[in-house]
Amino acid sequence: MINLVSNEKTKKTSFAKNKSYRKLTNSNFNGLSFDKKNLSSHLLQITIQVDSNISKAAHKETVELYKQQTAPHGFNTDNIPSKYIETRHKTEIINKLKVFLLKYLVLDFLIYKLRDLSISITNYPRLTKIINDDQFNLKFLFDISIADPIPLKEWKNFIFRPPKRKKYKDLDKQVENFIKQESVSTKKQKNNYVEESDWVIFDATLLDKTENPIWQDQKNSFCVKIGLQHLMNEFQESFIGKYANDTFITINMPIEQETLLDGQTNNYKFLIKIKEITKGKTFSIDLFKAAFKLKSKQEVHTKLIEAFSFKDDLSQRYSIIEELFHLLLSKHRFEVPAHISIRRQEDILLSLIKKPDYQVYRAQKEFPKQIALLAEQQLKEEILIDRIALDENIYADDKDIQNYIHLLSHNRLREFIHFKSPYEQLEKSSYPINMGTLNQIACREKTLNYIIYTLTK
Repeated sequence: MINLVSNEKTKKTSFAKNKSYRKLTNSNFNGLSFDKKNLSSHLLQITIQVDSNISKAAHKETVELYKQQTAPHGFNTDNIPSKYIETRHKTEIINKLKVFLLKYLVLDFLIYKLRDLSISITNYPRLTKIINDDQFNLKFLFDISIADPIPLKEWKNFIFRPPKRKKYKDLDKQVENFIKQESVSTKKQKNNYVEESDWVIFDATLLDKTENPIWQDQKNSFCVKIGLQHLMNEFQESFIGKYANDTFITINMPIEQETLLDGQTNNYKFLIKIKEITKGKTFSIDLFKAAFKLKSKQEVHTKLIEAFSFKDDLSQRYSIIEELFHLLLSKHRFEVPAHISIRRQEDILLSLIKKPDYQVYRAQKEFPKQIALLAEQQLKEEILIDRIALDENIYADDKDIQNYIHLLSHNRLREFIHFKSPYEQLEKSSYPINMGTLNQIACREKTLNYIIYTLTK
């Protein structure tokens, strides 16, 4: 069943300041510890240690995988000594264990813990080393780039005059038709179960070969986009036709894309529980209201105009955000350290290389300068938004992520999204996405909407 935000709840909780990070780090990540060391004024070394009880249990399960995948055809895997497998495939098993724990537990714990401690990061954490000992104590070391603290001014008192919409009557007609068409589609869409193009937020619990959880307290949440029917992988297909709160067991969850052996996939066994379903083909007025704290049909109409009104190929929504950051950054002047900017430029280039027009961009004389300016602009916006989020105690939860992916799913509504992952196109991903990544982006988007709402109400 789709958990849509009711009108009454929308009025009260659109920009609610909650503690979803703290709740998650306390309950889902027992056995992980966090240590911080200052390497310089703008660089931290963070060590995440995984308790040996956690890694030993995961190691045992990895050995079982190798038993199944290396046994000769027709040979009973129960007769293969674990010690033999551990010795023969020691390096591969340890490497597999490290990658699994990194992507299943460590990365999200790191993101949530940094936010718990009010540490605002400027680039995605960079893994530098993984240390393990004979007792299966694992340490994951990350370099974290941070910016200087920004003293906030009384931004709520700033005078902000957002760009006006075009006055064409046809715009109102376009919006009215859009709402009408989407309302018809929504009424036809009576299915509350998972279909192609939907987004699913789910819990994943690692199981042993007897289908019991290998840990008492560890599980993690992920989000996956269900692709078109002819493009689905086996894991996506396993969600089709299921409802919120449904559970099932799978060996097809691609927690990481590497393979164990040549051509053989990772077959860890997971218990999946569906938490939220966001429909990917229809427009939800309730979710739209929740994202922007709207109360009436007229407010919905006015907000949608922002995505329909264009000037010089730029939407009103884009122009509003551009003018807002011009105002905020003119009042809060600060510099981004060069090494932080260079790291972001590298990330931007990595994303551009995947585009078919990359060589055209690269051939332009001003290309390096434009990349540098884009990196600086992105960093300044994120640093300032994160600072305001911390100051206002704004956190994101699953509902905020639903609001975000709902906008991301619709070509027209995508105009309302400003902050995106620099590493992948989330709407095209076929693999489970870590909730920590989504949470960070959704929190920034929520904070941006809060600022616009505060300055224009």
